[in-house]
Amino acid sequence: MKWLYIGTEIPIWPEFFQYIIHDLKIFQAKSILLKEDGNITGNVLIFNENDEILYFGFFGVLNHDKDKITFLLNSLIEYGKLNNFSKIIGPVNIPTFIYGWGFMEKGSEASIFIGKPINPPIYQELFFHKGFTLKTKELSLEGPVVEINSKIIKNLTPENYEIFNPNSWEEVLSFKPKFFKLIKNLPRSSSITPGTEHLYENYVEFAKTYGDLFLILFLRYKITNDIVGCFFSIPNPFRKDESDNYDSCEAFLILLEEEHRGKGLGWLLSLFTAKKGWDNNMRYTSSPIEKKVKRSIRITKKYGLEHKRTHLILEYSI
Repeated sequence: MKWLYIGTEIPIWPEFFQYIIHDLKIFQAKSILLKEDGNITGNVLIFNENDEILYFGFFGVLNHDKDKITFLLNSLIEYGKLNNFSKIIGPVNIPTFIYGWGFMEKGSEASIFIGKPINPPIYQELFFHKGFTLKTKELSLEGPVVEINSKIIKNLTPENYEIFNPNSWEEVLSFKPKFFKLIKNLPRSSSITPGTEHLYENYVEFAKTYGDLFLILFLRYKITNDIVGCFFSIPNPFRKDESDNYDSCEAFLILLEEEHRGKGLGWLLSLFTAKKGWDNNMRYTSSPIEKKVKRSIRITKKYGLEHKRTHLILEYSI
C-alpha cells in the first residue's frame, strides 16, 4: 500500500484503502520494489489467478527515469521466467474500477478521472523495445450527459422488455449470478481483469459509497422473466459541481445476451442510463470501449461522446 502511489497519478486516498486491500488479498498480490541508496524509487505490483499468466500493475519509477524503468522491467520479466509463467499481461491496476488498466497513449486527455491511468509514453516505448506486444487498445469516449425525454425511451422500449433499477443494494447483490451469466457474453478481447467473480461485491460497495442505485440497471425479458441485459456505471469521486456534489461517472459495462442483440436494446439501455444520470446530477460521462467492439463505439458516438483517451494493454510471451 505504501508504494502504490509511485505507479499511478490517480489519488490513493485513505478512504479507498478498503477497496484496494480487498483486491490485494483476493489475488495475494506482491510488489517488486526498486531500491536506490536505501530509498524506494520504483514499484510494480504483481499478481496471478492461475499458473499461466502473471499480471502486473502500478508500474512506475520516480521521475520516470529511463534506466530505472528498464531495470524494474527486467526484474518483472525475470520474475515471470523464474516462476514459470507463460505470459505477462498489464498494466492492470487493481481495483480496476478505480485505477483502470493500460499505459496512456500520447495525446490523450490527462485530467484525473476514475479508471484512467496517466503516464508519459516512455513506459510503453521501453516495454515494446523489450519485446512486449499490444494485446488490446481501450478507447475512452467522453462528453457531457445529454438530457433525454422520457417519452423517447418509452416509445423505443419493445413491449416484451422492461428496464429497471434495483430497489436496494441487497437486490443488487442478489443479482450476482445473473451478472456472471451475462458477462460470459463479453468478447474475450474485452475481458482484461482476471477473477471477476471475486470482485463484484467490492464494486457494489464502491458504487454504494459514492453513487446510488441509478448507476445500475437491468433488462428483463417479460416472456421468460429472465434478466437478459445490464448496464453498470461507476461514480467519479474526483469531480464535483459548485454545490459539492459528484457530477460525473464512467459508463463502465454494458452486457446483452446474444439472442437479444440487434434489436436496438444497447442504444435503449444507454438512453435510459443517460436519463437516470441527468436526473441524479450527472453532467459528464466517460465510457471505456475495446477498439474492436465497433457496435459499442457506434452507440457512444451516436450519443455524442468523443474519443478523448487511449490506453494500451501489453503482453509478453515467455
